[in-house]
Amino acid sequence: MKKISVIGMGYVGTAMATLIASTKKGNNNKYFVTGIEQSSKNGKEISRKINSGILPIEINDNNFKNKFLIATNKKKNLVCSNSIKDIKGSKIVIVSINCDLENKTDSIVNLKSFLDSIETILLNIDRDTLLIVESTIPPGTCEKRIVPLFSRIFKKRGFKKNEILLAYTYERVMPGDNYLNSIKNYWRVMSGINTKSAHMCKKFLKEIINTKKYPLTELENIRACELGKILENSYRSTNIAFIEEWSRFAEVINVDIYKVIESIRLRPTHSNIRHPGFGVGGYCLTKDPLFGEYAAKKIWNIKNLKFPFSKQAMKVNEEMPLITYNKIKKIFKNNIKNKNILILGMSYKENVGDLRSSPSIYFSDKCEKNGVKLFWHDPFVKSVPNKKITKINTVKNLSKFDLVLFTVRHNAYRKINFDKKLIKNTIIFDANYVLADTQLTQIKKNKINFHSIGR
Repeated sequence: MKKISVIGMGYVGTAMATLIASTKKGNNNKYFVTGIEQSSKNGKEISRKINSGILPIEINDNNFKNKFLIATNKKKNLVCSNSIKDIKGSKIVIVSINCDLENKTDSIVNLKSFLDSIETILLNIDRDTLLIVESTIPPGTCEKRIVPLFSRIFKKRGFKKNEILLAYTYERVMPGDNYLNSIKNYWRVMSGINTKSAHMCKKFLKEIINTKKYPLTELENIRACELGKILENSYRSTNIAFIEEWSRFAEVINVDIYKVIESIRLRPTHSNIRHPGFGVGGYCLTKDPLFGEYAAKKIWNIKNLKFPFSKQAMKVNEEMPLITYNKIKKIFKNNIKNKNILILGMSYKENVGDLRSSPSIYFSDKCEKNGVKLFWHDPFVKSVPNKKITKINTVKNLSKFDLVLFTVRHNAYRKINFDKKLIKNTIIFDANYVLADTQLTQIKKNKINFHSIGR
């Protein structure tokens, strides 16, 4: 089996490593995969779990779970290490580590930390190994920052300049019920720094991804590929922010905007118009729209180029949970202190336990600081940063709460029975299009006090 190393075993890296490890050549596995994590306490815990056959992330994708267990327990061709030296012998090294914002207000990216990690990789990588970057980075990073690192370090190691093998490809992974399939069965964009790099990357991707049904797109250069990732997420962020003002209007004139949007989506040119909701979370949309301005100023030295739509969209999306908070305050006539409120859903997305930039976390902190007696439940989350709010294990008895807030469309919440005897005087608030039409019918029939965002 050929050896592949994946740097960063988070929500993307673990899925990518599992997919590679499950790739077959005939009846045999094609690759041996080594995941690399930091030697920090958290990194060592991730490694321990993986090497014990335990997924380090909470998910709802049985296909992902099964393939991970086969790779770690049965075939044993997926392991995890905390030493970068263990990339030795890899034919390909895939970078799936974070490139974070240092200062959101001024669009400052912590590129130095990311490049320090790349430097460590290059000091240990074999001379004939292809480095594939999957991380979301400012456009121009590979050409303007990583290639010079290659040249300097390879010269120091006695390698030739023309031995640089570097490619960039971004994933469109969608955590949830079809987590693993969203990598394998989806379109992929890629580019290489030179012809050999592009050929090697293309050959590898065709082995692990269903390119017959979802053909690869090869862009003319790496910076185009880097820009594609940023532009995709900036577009989605702006689309979400745009619908917010229309949601407020629809609520006032008593229109279910979700039904309106579904009717608009039937038109092919408008099929991806977004829904309003509780807030925007996750790793991408909460930072990527700022990468363009940073790249323009710091990498390409373009001084006067602004990104007003992208920045305003982020501002609107960040404030979305406050709309729900203020509506709840209004329901209680501004007397929210000591009210018992239950939040159903703490992750940023349905059917996954990912808390990164979760609007529920932001909302709960706001409530707790204003004297609300807050409780939470999430079938995929074991703990939250704020230890002052109380976790409950079941959602069978909702009558002890003044208000129950639905924030995440977990499958389990769409099966709750709204029997009047069980709910009594509890207010139900759907902040994110969580409840099914049948549940709304039951709520209306039983004359339960109901409020929502966009309905």
